[in-house]
Amino acid sequence: MDGVLIVDDEIHAAHGIETGIDWARLGVTQVYVAYNIRQAKEIYTSQAVSLMICDIEMPQGNGIDLLTWVKEHYPATVSLFLTCHADFEYAKKALQLGSLDYLLKPVRYTELEAVLQKAIQKIESDSEAVKFTETLKHYYQLWSAHHPLLVERFWLDLIHQTVSSHPEQISELIYKRNIPYLPDDQFVPILIAVRGWSKGLSEREKKIMEYALRNAAEHSFHLDGLEGGCVVPISERNLVALLPRDHALLVSTAYLEAELMSYVRSCDEYFYCELSCYIGEATDIVDIHKAVQSLIEKDRNNVTNARKVYRLDEIFELQDHIQQPNISSWLELLKQGSKTSLQEDIHHYLEDMKQTEGSAKMLQEFYHNFLQMVYHVLQLKGLQAHLIFSERLSTQQMASVTRTVSNLQEWSKEVVELAVDFIQSIEESHTVINQVKAYISENMDKDISRDDIAANVFLSPDYLSRIFKKETGTSLFDYLIEERFKLAQSLLIQSDKSVSEIATSIGYTNFSHFSKMFKRVTDMNPLEFRKKHRK
Repeated sequence: MDGVLIVDDEIHAAHGIETGIDWARLGVTQVYVAYNIRQAKEIYTSQAVSLMICDIEMPQGNGIDLLTWVKEHYPATVSLFLTCHADFEYAKKALQLGSLDYLLKPVRYTELEAVLQKAIQKIESDSEAVKFTETLKHYYQLWSAHHPLLVERFWLDLIHQTVSSHPEQISELIYKRNIPYLPDDQFVPILIAVRGWSKGLSEREKKIMEYALRNAAEHSFHLDGLEGGCVVPISERNLVALLPRDHALLVSTAYLEAELMSYVRSCDEYFYCELSCYIGEATDIVDIHKAVQSLIEKDRNNVTNARKVYRLDEIFELQDHIQQPNISSWLELLKQGSKTSLQEDIHHYLEDMKQTEGSAKMLQEFYHNFLQMVYHVLQLKGLQAHLIFSERLSTQQMASVTRTVSNLQEWSKEVVELAVDFIQSIEESHTVINQVKAYISENMDKDISRDDIAANVFLSPDYLSRIFKKETGTSLFDYLIEERFKLAQSLLIQSDKSVSEIATSIGYTNFSHFSKMFKRVTDMNPLEFRKKHRK
């Protein structure tokens, strides 16, 4: 324990207590002595004091005054009085201030030690209680900090059905996690769906904006406390706000829709985010999964409109069957390279789909039929689709493209633009042949293959070989061999490089194979060729 302070204006009495008590046996390591209140206060400000033994009548103020000051500034200190004054009023006041005991001088050391032992036990007991309270407070703070996460996890488990929806098991889950709801409470789910971004954002910026959307929703819907509901992120672009049935926003449908519309407009203005909100119906906790899924399905089939608020009872007039696009006509336009006409036809068709409230299923069908047409034409032209559209045909891109009609319009226009440009480029064969020849010349020192050359001009190897033969009268392989050994012959005549260095410079790492090929082309080995032509 901390030190003991003896306060007595009688010097002999103070030192008698200091030296007469076996402090070590009591577990006390520091004993301080003061002869008046001023000295006592100075010791308090510089030393840790757990126990004070104090006289009452002293100069500069009495012990009652000192004890009053100690209780105000050092309330954990245990005090007891040792005095010559058997005054009832003094004793009463001392006990009222929390003095542990009131002893009269002279006192036997054994009696004083017994009281001191009791005081030390109280100090240790109070210390343990304080430690326990502090520990309890610490863990409560940790629990309070993580409790919102437990509530969020509770809703996610229900929505994603990772726990049973049986009422008894939900009641048990609420009890175990100390969720601030009753099993029969009802909530109104509101789906907040991100339809797109009106400004180009990086993935990191989108994550920041999604976090901002959640905070803004909690503030706008007055969901700052768990008992008043919460906002839960259920997927990358979907949030669900869960409002208790008696929430202030639910006073009327018109009021709720107006508040949600204000939120949608604010997010569009400040977060560059196009939102749609879908209002569900009051639902028991056990059925929350079904309620949320119905809202998600509603959003999935909303492929035309954003920046709006919908009620669950507003049914989209979805058209699963509208007039199919004239793919045959589009196919011919693409073959002919009629870019503008094809883009206009596709745009008008998708505009009609907007007016008829097309479904997500229709967008996906259009997507696949459109790609089938493009692939067919590319195959006829000898182009490799994956080399042209590698960034536009990913699974993630497909999900984004078929999300809305507007996305599909923009994407299909880009694909047509890219496809027609490549088709027109390969139809100018001499340009492709020149590119091939330049590529071979620049990479003479590498072991390039027909596939490498074809990939450089975005053509299939077979198709490139056909047009190269048609334009030059020689095969691509023979041309590559011919160009390599033209260079080798020139280096043998005009330079002092060794034969192995020359072989490496035209892409041959095997010297023996180079010599055989050189003799096949020139009817002599490299050294013979150099000797003859240098003479």
